[in-house]
Amino acid sequence: MNGTIDIDAIENAETDYPSLAQLLAGYYHQDWQQDHASPAAALQAFRRDASAETVTAAATEIDRLLAAGFDDVELAQLLAEGLDCNYLPANDGLTNAAWLGTVRDGLRPSA
Repeated sequence: MNGTIDIDAIENAETDYPSLAQLLAGYYHQDWQQDHASPAAALQAFRRDASAETVTAAATEIDRLLAAGFDDVELAQLLAEGLDCNYLPANDGLTNAAWLGTVRDGLRPSA
């Protein structure tokens, strides 16, 4: 897209991506580093705590989000403002899309 996200996408993010919102707002909230030793530990806690259906839905919602065509600036805004995610992938040298792909892969069962 163009670095400017539609306000409706932000306002509707929790409705459009409910399982992903549960993951991000619940496990990557403003104090996530006090609860989890690493981003991977937060993801594992979600996998442990959430139902199998919610975990699968979150992975599917990430696929949908990545296919929506948002650029990295738009993804950052959607993650922070729409999904209340306080983890910053750039701090670990990742783009938002790359991090979401890693999260998605971590949610899927090992082959």
